[in-house]
Parts: sequence; structure tokens; C-alpha cells
Amino acid sequence: MGLKSASDKLDFIEKKKLVFQLYEEYERLVRPYKSQAVCEKGCASCCIDVGSVGATTLEGLIILELIQGWDRQALKEMNRVLRENRNDKLNQVFARCAFLDQEQSCRIYAVRPFSCRRLYSLRKCDGQGAVVHRQAVALGQKIEKELQNLDPDGCSGHLSFILHLLEEELFRRAHLKGSWKVVDFREIIERYELVVHRGGPIGGKHREPTFGPGEPE
Repeated sequence: MGLKSASDKLDFIEKKKLVFQLYEEYERLVRPYKSQAVCEKGCASCCIDVGSVGATTLEGLIILELIQGWDRQALKEMNRVLRENRNDKLNQVFARCAFLDQEQSCRIYAVRPFSCRRLYSLRKCDGQGAVVHRQAVALGQKIEKELQNLDPDGCSGHLSFILHLLEEELFRRAHLKGSWKVVDFREIIERYELVVHRGGPIGGKHREPTFGPGEPE
């Protein structure tokens, strides 16, 4: 991933720090609720049964930075899986997350997007969806809005679609400068049904969780 200038690079570095600060803020605020979760290592229901992983373009850049440091063979295989995931999604085929490996572990866990970080459940999902505290949902919505504010000239959508958009060097460079125009990338945005921010909601549709105990009336 080439960044055009030192100032662009510094801006990305600063925004990346702010993204992780928001992740940490959410974890701190949601800790009392997540302490009741039944989730454990090796459980990957959220990666398989949700069917869509939402991300902003800024989160996509952070993920790209990681995977582009992988060796050539690993990156080649990852690109193949991402391509299959995109095709499945475009053909309305239910698809597990492209970054979930055969041991049910996340290949990008350290930089996973917020749509993954906010998920937990008070009961075993077993394909039925998560049970989440209403307060945690509200906290998640607040953090989503702040992530969008960090990426005002970006967009959101299913992760493999966002990464494909970021493979377009013209878009990536223009996005880092905040100077891209929707009309120049309309075809890919409409094809992938991406949500252009500028006041719009965070993209990435997923099954809505049900609410657990402790929720307000």
C-alpha cells in the first residue's frame, strides 16, 4: 500500500491510533456486560452465521497494512479466499468470513473491525443469533458513529468489498487525501452497495441481536 506523501502517512497513523482508542473505549464501557458472555476461544458462530462483516474504509486500510506484510504465498491464498467471498456475496450465497481459518481462528484478530469487536452473546448462538444487552447495542451505535466521523470522506460495507475498493490505487490515494469523488467510483460503489459516509449510517448489514437481561424498559 503506497502512501503519496509524508503528511498523508502521518494523517493515517494518527487516525489509526484514534480508531484503536475507540475500540479500547468500547471494551472499557461494555466490560460489565461482556463479563456475562458465554463466548470462548474456538467459538466462531459470529464469523459463520452472521453472514456479513461490516467495515469502514479506514478500518480496511488498517487491515490491508497487516496482510500486505504476509509472505507471498499467504497473501496469494488470502486474495483467492477474498475473491470467492466477494463472488458468494454478490450471488447471495451465505458466506463465512474470509479471514476465518480452518481452526476457527481469526487471521486478523488484532486488527479486526468494530463490527466483530462488538459481538458477544449471553447464550450459545447455535445459528440463532446473539443475545446482547440493550445497553451494549447503544454503546456500539455510539462508537460506530464516532468511527464514521473519523472517516468522513470514506464509506462502509461488507469487508471483502471494502478491501476490493481499496485495491484501486486511485481511490486509495484520493481517500487518504479526502479528495475522491463518488462519480469516479460509482460503478464499484453501486455494485457492492457500499454506503458513502457524509452523514450516512455505517454499512455492513447483519442479523440483529436479541436483547438480554438488564435492558432498560
